[in-house]
Amino acid sequence: MPLNPKRTLNELEELRALTGDENGAQRVAWTDTWLAARAWYKSKLEELPLEVHQDGAGNLWATLEGGSQRKLIIGSHLDSVPNGGWLDGCLGVLAGLEVLRRLNEQYGGKPPVTVRLVDWADEEGARFGRSLLGSSACAG
Repeated sequence: MPLNPKRTLNELEELRALTGDENGAQRVAWTDTWLAARAWYKSKLEELPLEVHQDGAGNLWATLEGGSQRKLIIGSHLDSVPNGGWLDGCLGVLAGLEVLRRLNEQYGGKPPVTVRLVDWADEEGARFGRSLLGSSACAG
């Protein structure tokens, strides 16, 4: 049950087509384009037996419950600066999604530890001039 990097690359290319243009990624947080990216990403999460919720800071959490109290958190971000790199942030989110798929398949939906994948909201800070909004809110 190996990871499927080709699937991840295909999804990255889908996301680029959905949210980019000739100048680069246009996933500035809280814009229609970013919301479209989030909706696309949520549709991918719905393929797995995950608990998905958005916290008060806008971070999107996907949890695959495990067989113990231990937890592993994988985090990155879908938002970009204007004209951003097509892999910036989203590579981490989609690689994390592939890890969840692999663990779900290997352990029949119940890995040894709980794994949480988070898409931090507004990490780039391009919209309001303050970066790391989502992860800062989580860290306190």
